[in-house]
Amino acid sequence: MKELYFAVAEVCIPNTIKESFSYGVDESVKKGSIVWVSLGGRKKPLLGLVLNVHKNFPKFPLKPATIHESNCIFPERYIETLLWCANYYMCSPGEVLTACLPAEFEKYLAVGLGVEQPQQPQNFMAGQPQGIAPTLTAEQQNALDILAALLPGNGFRGALLHGVTGSGKTRVYLELVRKAMDLGMKTLMLVPEINLTPQTKNRFEDFLNCKIPILHSALGAKQKREIWITLLQSCKSFNQVNQVNQGSDILLGTRSAILTPFEPQLIIIDEEHDSSYKQQDPAPRYNVKEMAFHIAHKYGALVVLGSATPSMESYSNAKNGHLKLIEMKTRPGALPLPKVIIADMKEQRKKQDKDLMLSPVLRDALSKTISDGNQAIVLMNRRGHSTNRICEECGVPLQCEDCNVTLVYHKQYGKLMCHYCGRLYPSNAPCKCGSSKFAFLGVGIEKAEEEIAEWLPNAKVLRIDSDTTSGVGAMEKLLQKFRDRECNILLGTQMVAKGHDFPGVSLVGVLCADIGSGIPDFRAGEKYFQLLTQVAGRAGRFLENSQVIIQTYCPENPVMQFAINHDYAGFSKWELKEREEAFYPPFCRIAQIKMQAKNKEKLAESAAEMVAVLGRARISVLGPTEPLISKVQKNYRMVITVKAANAADLKNAIRNTLANSYFAKKARGVEIRVDRDA
Repeated sequence: MKELYFAVAEVCIPNTIKESFSYGVDESVKKGSIVWVSLGGRKKPLLGLVLNVHKNFPKFPLKPATIHESNCIFPERYIETLLWCANYYMCSPGEVLTACLPAEFEKYLAVGLGVEQPQQPQNFMAGQPQGIAPTLTAEQQNALDILAALLPGNGFRGALLHGVTGSGKTRVYLELVRKAMDLGMKTLMLVPEINLTPQTKNRFEDFLNCKIPILHSALGAKQKREIWITLLQSCKSFNQVNQVNQGSDILLGTRSAILTPFEPQLIIIDEEHDSSYKQQDPAPRYNVKEMAFHIAHKYGALVVLGSATPSMESYSNAKNGHLKLIEMKTRPGALPLPKVIIADMKEQRKKQDKDLMLSPVLRDALSKTISDGNQAIVLMNRRGHSTNRICEECGVPLQCEDCNVTLVYHKQYGKLMCHYCGRLYPSNAPCKCGSSKFAFLGVGIEKAEEEIAEWLPNAKVLRIDSDTTSGVGAMEKLLQKFRDRECNILLGTQMVAKGHDFPGVSLVGVLCADIGSGIPDFRAGEKYFQLLTQVAGRAGRFLENSQVIIQTYCPENPVMQFAINHDYAGFSKWELKEREEAFYPPFCRIAQIKMQAKNKEKLAESAAEMVAVLGRARISVLGPTEPLISKVQKNYRMVITVKAANAADLKNAIRNTLANSYFAKKARGVEIRVDRDA
């Protein structure tokens, strides 16, 4: 078949697990070309991305690949990053391409053909900010000077901006981006949650006097088409091939924005500690920071990580000199950090007959806050109304039939819900023992909403959780109502703890603060400290005499003590010592191998065999163990944790095990997911 084709193209096809497929092509097809191909017995052709073109013709006959009519060629940098991601996170290029490309990608290519021309963002007007911004504080100016000095240059540059909540890190970002624009550099600005993009976009556009594109999963198809083509047009190699001179100098987005063809020289990751920067499912299970570091090392860029509560890995890297550590310890205007008050709920229960969620001190504080014309945030990190429905005959809580998890009563729906598969059950569903007598126990955010309304009739409560924000744009509308002072109490789950600026908030209350403190996860203490510190940081960002009231049954918890004293240095020293003794990150590289199957015995047998094969490598293997939720959607689950001193040993051990023919035979019918840096 050699004489029929000019060359062989290795084509990556979305939603496939094979590395690539070989097709015959003519001389018009290049590396990075988008092509039409046939696959298997499918009637419709599929789009594919050409990863490589060569002359090593195979012995088997080749099918043809036809270049897409747009003649679009993706940059080589984009392809290299895609392949690196697939290799590092041990999945196929097809799985990575599925995550990278928008759905119905051919419609995006039609935009490039002129069927639907995108509206280009206005160019930056560097040095021409809108209005007069306040003078930088000494700490802000120092941080900016250090970061600005790192902007020019080649190779990897990295910094950790560790500033207390409300210290003005965003202002530093704004000034730094403007300096980057003056140097002709492109900037990728990342935030952890979609609901943070509106306030961030507004601040950047107002300060820089420009329009900034945003990219996240909640955008409509038309918006995505416009932004995607704008990003393609900003790539140098794309411009050379397609003879366009357009594109954007800055992109604002959430996690997935790191997978676009945008080519930044400055990457800012705000709230870098947030777990939203780590993809869970499906593959690739990538970490934004690892991706950013790879891009910076490979192509030269400055990566700026910002947080009031940095991850242990980032803080350790900074302390060891791998990142430049910049600290901001005060708030602008000398505003103090909020005063933290502990409400010991053990004492509360001794003094009253009724189990109330609000302590007297929090009730009084909420009442005063409202009467003073200020606002409050109340954190209740548990959805629903009642967390258990207990049978009065056998005493067993009702569980989901498909998942090993207790059902939660949601008054909003009048039903019991499984928080893992979403299945709803009638609230009066009989127990497995046949009894129809039951009691609702445990409290959730809906119960807290009822109690606030009962005790504080003047309260205008706005509840934010995944049940009230399921619609497109719902979260943004609710947050805007709170900013506009239409409500005086914002009651929410951990969504409200992340990076929001509310000028009128003088009080933060934390209900059931012990939730999540005892989870069997080596990061549990870190996440607990971060949540308490971050939500406390929403108070008093613009007001004096702010306070935080934390309700707890365990005030002596050391993590709690570090949080209430705003003592990140003390917490990190304590936590890192614990991690080092137990050989956990940042003192090792880690991965979780998650296995699941409908046959419990088959799963156990396969997991045991995997441990046996892994044990032959020079690594640490923990498990197999059942996770906290051992069955989801009728699939039983087991987890094996693998630790190694370096990334190469970790990857080689897992790859060799998965390639072991005896193990592959044993594991037939078992789904295996590898989660690096879990």
